Amino acid sequence: MKKYLLNTLLFTILCLIFAFALDTILSFRLRQNQNRMFANWNQIYNDTTNYDLVINGSSRAWVQYNPFIIDSILHINSYNLGIDGSPINRQIIKYQKYCDLHKMPKYLIQNIDFVTMGFGYGYERVQFFPYFFFDQELIIEIDEYENFSLMEKYVPSYRYLGYTDVITKALFNKLPYFGSIEKGYEGQVANWDGTELAKTTTIECACDTDAVRIFIDFLSGVTLNGTKVIFVYAPIYHEVREKMINEQQMFEMYDTIAQCFNIPILDYNDIPMCYDTTYFFFFSHLNRIGAEVFTTKLAHDIASLGLLKYI
Repeated sequence: MKKYLLNTLLFTILCLIFAFALDTILSFRLRQNQNRMFANWNQIYNDTTNYDLVINGSSRAWVQYNPFIIDSILHINSYNLGIDGSPINRQIIKYQKYCDLHKMPKYLIQNIDFVTMGFGYGYERVQFFPYFFFDQELIIEIDEYENFSLMEKYVPSYRYLGYTDVITKALFNKLPYFGSIEKGYEGQVANWDGTELAKTTTIECACDTDAVRIFIDFLSGVTLNGTKVIFVYAPIYHEVREKMINEQQMFEMYDTIAQCFNIPILDYNDIPMCYDTTYFFFFSHLNRIGAEVFTTKLAHDIASLGLLKYI
């Protein structure tokens, strides 16, 4: 019996050693990977540049705001923090992690829209896995929404179970990604697809009370640190607005918040490109052509209005 217990203990120890070694290898490889889910996080951790302006938002920031165009027109150095499929709770965590690793930016462009004031969790949660034993502060922050299990948080390699495809490709550094992410931006080379829009009957703009609360707390800290904020409604295909059942409530919500902090709002919901599918690949997302046209207009508007100098 004693021998059996010793063998069991030895086997358990060997399994834990193997699991820890595998976890270390996988996490390290993913922290070097350029797949869409990991590249932007990895650039934040590995890039030591302090940017003058950062763009915050969901995928509607990630694929629609070209930092290179902003830089060329405004003569600053900018970075896109857009995080796919993520409302304001995840956006704030990513922005705060950026600030922890870099200096506070002088300017923040915050994309606002019909999905911003909600809560996001569950979507592509594997993007946080490489940091479990590398950045506990990040995991504690995101765990408030993701609710990782004790096994995921404390048992090496356990969290990767069920992600066989990610693991296999990560080991060979062949995780697929769509295009090239540079300065956090990835323009989409794609044509219009109205399938989802045709299937959608109504759209409710997110106006979650708790999301608004954490957003206001976030803005209080940002403005207190001297960062100047600009709200931007990026273009959206016009038929989407026709299906929104509480658009006016959304506008009033953002107007109230902006007035509290003296934040200017640039609204591109109804410009000519919103009526032309040439510029979109999805009803709420511009393709690369549209993103470049939009970003050019945005940068020129910021320059002409003197928004980088407003008090």
